[in-house]
Amino acid sequence: MKTMKNQFGVGDLLEEADVKGTIFASCTACMSIYAEFLSWANHPDNAGRVVKNPMEADNIVILSCQVTDLAVVNDLRTIEAYRREFPDREYYVSGCLARRFDIPFEPWLKRLENIRRDGTYIEDRTLVRFEPPFWVQGYQEKDSELADGHLFRNHYPFRIGVGCQGKCAYCTIRHTRGEPYEITATEEFDRAEDILLIADSPSAQQLVFWMERAEEKGKQIAIRNVEPHVALRVWDRIERFAEKGLLTAIHCPVQAWKSQTLLDMCRDPDVTHDLILRMSRLRGVVKATNIIRDYKGFFNDFGPIYDVFDYVSWNPYWDGKWDRQDAEDRFARYFPWTQQRAVDGSAA
Repeated sequence: MKTMKNQFGVGDLLEEADVKGTIFASCTACMSIYAEFLSWANHPDNAGRVVKNPMEADNIVILSCQVTDLAVVNDLRTIEAYRREFPDREYYVSGCLARRFDIPFEPWLKRLENIRRDGTYIEDRTLVRFEPPFWVQGYQEKDSELADGHLFRNHYPFRIGVGCQGKCAYCTIRHTRGEPYEITATEEFDRAEDILLIADSPSAQQLVFWMERAEEKGKQIAIRNVEPHVALRVWDRIERFAEKGLLTAIHCPVQAWKSQTLLDMCRDPDVTHDLILRMSRLRGVVKATNIIRDYKGFFNDFGPIYDVFDYVSWNPYWDGKWDRQDAEDRFARYFPWTQQRAVDGSAA
């Protein structure tokens, strides 16, 4: 166990050695968190520690998200649902929510540090149950990659870095992901196919390095979470890589179109608009982005975003202040096809 202090307060995080017995892992978070635990689960030292059926587990770990209060509600609902069915297990929350010390947990729910084994080849991706995206109505696993909630889920999640040093006004990743660092795992890269580069915020140097490696090996790759200013620094290189047919998809979170909204978010409107224009000219590549909806009452003007990008994910703005009932109310408002749930997770 270790004690940690961040902008959300002070709290204890259990570590790998503190968890005894078999583990069942369920992911309600992004592919960064998913891939991290998979790297640990697939390491030879942990053979037999991770089970695919919660009935066989001594411990149940939820790999969590906290990008909005809606995601936190989903994390907690998922944990509570497992506990109702398997009440005699030990329960842990790992991922970003574990470091939100301002969000209280029930005494039976423990916080677990992210556990990972950098550079491990992920032989079996079913060692983590990747929960269906809660924001998609009628999600079906066999739908096309461009259907809501599907982008990148079937790629090989190749980790190249952790953390972010950005200072976007609404984002807490730099606090919940820990100290940033890069990973150079060329042997894993050479073994993998259908690769998606996994990082919370890859650098220009990382993109160039892995594009060069992909060219050497004749591999197609997809790129995720590239900030607009980073993409522009190496845009000519990205275009040449795409022209060779090696770039299958690129995801750049532009967040908004309106200049005032971008300024309020501490983002550069000129850079964002330039990136969107260049994206419109990129051919033969799936283009994806994220946007913030309902930002502090700003009028929702997304300009050409929906015309330029093939895949657009959205989150509503959240001020970061946790209130379970308010979050449940917002969940019901944004996703009216779901049943609102009571605080204990049972149907209201």
